[in-house]
Amino acid sequence: MTRLHGRSIQGPNMRSGGRSGGINRRGFLGAAGAAGAGLAALPASFAHARRTAAPGTARNLIFLVADGMSTGTLTLGDMLSHSLHDRPTTWVDLWSQEGVRRATCATFSANSLVTDSAASASAWNIGERINNEAVNFTPDGRQPRPLWVRTREAGKATGLVTTTRITHATPAGFIANSPRRDLEDDIAGQILARGVDVALGGGSAHFPEAALAAQSNLRVVRSRAELLGLPAGHTPSDGRVLGLFTPDHMHHELDRGADEPSLAEMARAALGILARAPDGFTLMIEGGRVDHGGHDNDAGALLFNQLAFDDALAVATAFARSRNDTLVIVTTDHATANPGLTFYTSRCIKAFERCGHLKRSFEWIRAALNAEASMDARQRRLGPIVEEATGVGLSEDELALVGQSIGGQRIDPFFAANGSLLVLGSVLANHLGVAFASPEHTADFVEVTAFGPGSGALPPMIPITALHGLVVDAMGLPKA
Repeated sequence: MTRLHGRSIQGPNMRSGGRSGGINRRGFLGAAGAAGAGLAALPASFAHARRTAAPGTARNLIFLVADGMSTGTLTLGDMLSHSLHDRPTTWVDLWSQEGVRRATCATFSANSLVTDSAASASAWNIGERINNEAVNFTPDGRQPRPLWVRTREAGKATGLVTTTRITHATPAGFIANSPRRDLEDDIAGQILARGVDVALGGGSAHFPEAALAAQSNLRVVRSRAELLGLPAGHTPSDGRVLGLFTPDHMHHELDRGADEPSLAEMARAALGILARAPDGFTLMIEGGRVDHGGHDNDAGALLFNQLAFDDALAVATAFARSRNDTLVIVTTDHATANPGLTFYTSRCIKAFERCGHLKRSFEWIRAALNAEASMDARQRRLGPIVEEATGVGLSEDELALVGQSIGGQRIDPFFAANGSLLVLGSVLANHLGVAFASPEHTADFVEVTAFGPGSGALPPMIPITALHGLVVDAMGLPKA
């Protein structure tokens, strides 16, 4: 008996254990990971800091971003949560709770109907539409100060948590100004110079050892054990914390090793420090690799990254629900790839069951294939490697199509859907039921959910730039 969205559906049994970012994998969240957890279930590091605020005044802000999450990804993630955990995602469960507001958001940038992450993050931070690829750098050359600079000037501690490089477009949008998002060495310098109190993610390649050594009052942690081993009671005044866990992006959730913290663990660590800031804090938490799973048309990477993000949202929700001074905004910068579950009746159920058993990402498959010495060897090993990663045995025709694609032949008549392992994504749709519209961003409206002081100002439909004004008003900040 399979349960989807609270309804019983006859079909194959789906496994009861999942590999999402904290609850079943390491028992990290415990009771606090359940939707609607109360103060009694909170980590002890949160419980000490209960505060109250004047109505409509946000002392703290937690801004969560599931990068590249389309409505399809949100839907599929919730379905997988029901299948693996017999409960909705924290995000969907919020919608039924008192005081929670929802909006539909239009994301287009100054020069494109289809935005990128840099332009969207900048819109949140300066309240203006700018060109794709720029970070808080307007078409006429102005460089308005991003929100985290302004909240720091107002006396608040600041934090950035992400599964991408910390210097990547979305976290950069909260702290940096740059004419191009790819100037990540410069963005790393701004993260250090502008005094972010807690920054956790990947991207150590952009932080030279000499630059780190020149910083005073900075503690660098490079493993899960070091992060979780930070002294109890560490406060922003005890020194800034920079977590650099990988040279590049952190691993997809399906590939994450025991030495790499989950997004939920990073969120919890950041909140444990920032909650002790005397004048409040602002924290951005990004599930950045949701977007990358979409770009790869990789259903497993996409869905398990989405559930890992939802685990981090559970941590943030538990923190905010223990007090009344924290505004929580959870949204995305744009949609990517527009995945959706297709097929009907028992075929659909059987296909979706396979999604819960996926073991490795396309990134892992790509690395395994590239380890082979020749293209002939890669094509011979393709079937066993794909089956190890997905549990799916491809037919001879399917293997031929994917093999031709990795050999450089054009298979899909949609030009953008060729190359890398995109054809594998199309082939696996025959088995998983999850099909993708594109390997790129799309122009879809996206979801915004908010609760806490100031959230009542969220209208049903909002341009992406207007979220900036909502935050400024809720926190009593000066205009940009």
